[in-house]
Amino acid sequence: MAQPRSQTVAVPERGSLVTDLTDTLTAAQRATLEGKLTDFEARQGPQLAVLLVPTTGSDSIEQYATRVFDRWKLGSAEADDGLLLLVALKDRRMRIEVGQGLEGRVPDIAAGRIIDQKMTPRFRQQDYAGGIDAAVDALLERLDNRTVPGSLPGDAMPLPLGDDTSAVVESTPPEAGSRITLFGWTLLAGLIGAVAAACVRWRGARLFTLGLAVVVALLILAARFFGLNQLLIGLAALLGISFALLLVGVTLYGMRRAWNDSLAGFCFRLAVVAGITGYTAYETDGEPIPIALAAGFSLLFAFMPGTHRGDGESDDGDSSSSSSSSSSSSSGSSGSSSSSSGGSSSGGGASGSW
Repeated sequence: MAQPRSQTVAVPERGSLVTDLTDTLTAAQRATLEGKLTDFEARQGPQLAVLLVPTTGSDSIEQYATRVFDRWKLGSAEADDGLLLLVALKDRRMRIEVGQGLEGRVPDIAAGRIIDQKMTPRFRQQDYAGGIDAAVDALLERLDNRTVPGSLPGDAMPLPLGDDTSAVVESTPPEAGSRITLFGWTLLAGLIGAVAAACVRWRGARLFTLGLAVVVALLILAARFFGLNQLLIGLAALLGISFALLLVGVTLYGMRRAWNDSLAGFCFRLAVVAGITGYTAYETDGEPIPIALAAGFSLLFAFMPGTHRGDGESDDGDSSSSSSSSSSSSSGSSGSSSSSSGGSSSGGGASGSW
């Protein structure tokens, strides 16, 4: 019997991965869903549970889903890889609640699309079992196509061998290294000769030639022992690090100039950088790469040499545009408490109705 909306509905005990308090699913449909979810959990790791209730009572479906997630401890405490598919039949509402560890694999927009495309059309035709089954298949497909906690990095799908079951797939060992061709040696000799000729006319080039010879020798050894591809990757990494150090140097120089010009202007620019970085951290849930990029580029543009000359006039002009970047960083989410025996929900997911 459905409880009135003014009352708080208790969270039921979880006896299996499929709990139906509305008697909507038949025994065969429940068994099929449970087998599918149990098999996926054993193979991949994430735990997906389905709950059908008549109503969520005085709670919104989002609040009730958080309570269920916190009570059932879906997923593991280390990976937070739990999922909850909740249906409130009398309320005509549904919700996909995503654990913190799976938010990158089942983002809110993907959960909302699954509700809109898989569940809502079938629910409107009173095909509740079909909508739930289609949503479960879509969620498992998203998780099955990516590496999840608990799986080995080297796991791969088996190769189809056709009708010939005796076929053997042999792995080709990687080449130990790329050999330098005759053209490469000729080009290298020409470069060395050109540098030697320059040293005759320019005394200062001797030191440069010595350094260049060391670099060339290191490049030859690297290409010989590690291969050309690894050498190119190393050079790209070296260029990237050099460029990053250049940006850091320019930024530090600009910060020093700003400090000498105006202490108030320096503090204002630093506050703008802190606001942008804090806002980025809030929007990306603490992802380190976006935070580092936001901090680096905001520092670079805020303290770019040449942008802080004079009094605080330009600083005052920038204040109106910077206030909006830090205003929303103070709001926080009321996530559920974590436990050592299961995962927790951060409030991510999507809701819908039919």
